[in-house]
Amino acid sequence: MAKIGNWGSYLKFMTSDETVLTFTDMTRKGTVRVAKHNLINRKPELEFIGPDLQTVTFKMELNALLGTRPRKQEEKLYKKMNAGAVAPLVIGGRKVLSRAIITGISSAYNIVIKRGEVLSMTLNITMTEYH
Repeated sequence: MAKIGNWGSYLKFMTSDETVLTFTDMTRKGTVRVAKHNLINRKPELEFIGPDLQTVTFKMELNALLGTRPRKQEEKLYKKMNAGAVAPLVIGGRKVLSRAIITGISSAYNIVIKRGEVLSMTLNITMTEYH
């Protein structure tokens, strides 16, 4: 089994002979806070206030053929988001966010078979640094 990373004990990114649970298109965004001071007959001046919270977004392809139960994994992540679960986001052994909370999930049901069973689903997840 190859461990890729994790969000605490709630979500483990990995690949093995039985299961593939990974992500794609990960982006990390950091910004700073500034105050804009308007001046008469001059350009405004900016004042650095400090860093803002970082965000990370990524896509997860949940596929039953790759050993993941899409609806079960989706429900688990929605439950953790709604409970306000906080954990470190670690990728490749390095902390991307020391404390992260899921602030958004969108689900796309890609393949649905008989009786409404979901074979393939894509989740778009947004995590935000938690202080």
